[in-house]
Amino acid sequence: MEDALWPLLTVRFGAGLSGETFDAYLDWRTEWLRRCEPHVCIIDARAVPIRVAPYRQRYIDWLREHERALREWMIGSAYVLNSPEGHMLASLIRHGASLHTPFVVTSTLPDAAAWAAGQFQERGLGEAARRVRAHYALPTS
Repeated sequence: MEDALWPLLTVRFGAGLSGETFDAYLDWRTEWLRRCEPHVCIIDARAVPIRVAPYRQRYIDWLREHERALREWMIGSAYVLNSPEGHMLASLIRHGASLHTPFVVTSTLPDAAAWAAGQFQERGLGEAARRVRAHYALPTS
């Protein structure tokens, strides 16, 4: 979990995702929501096996519990996933939680970062967009 590019949060889940790690992620996200500041979250789950049903439901429950804060402070989410099944799963989770913030599913971290930078730019957060583009060596737009 990285916050050095705030208001961009980046989370990378590995193949050995544990309940402890997932709970730590949810606690971390809750703390950032309590800041009441607009932000984008990139979730890199390329290494996570599709069969993580207990985490899916916990994530949906967390999204529902924090729906108001997410709607107010989350500019959007970028999911970095490798498989078509992962893309479908991300959409199903968001639908199950009735999450209506902007999102994108990409296969690379730079693509997710480019999308995040665009979201910042659209909302007048030009400095955040510039820092993200510089960090990921993305072209300016």
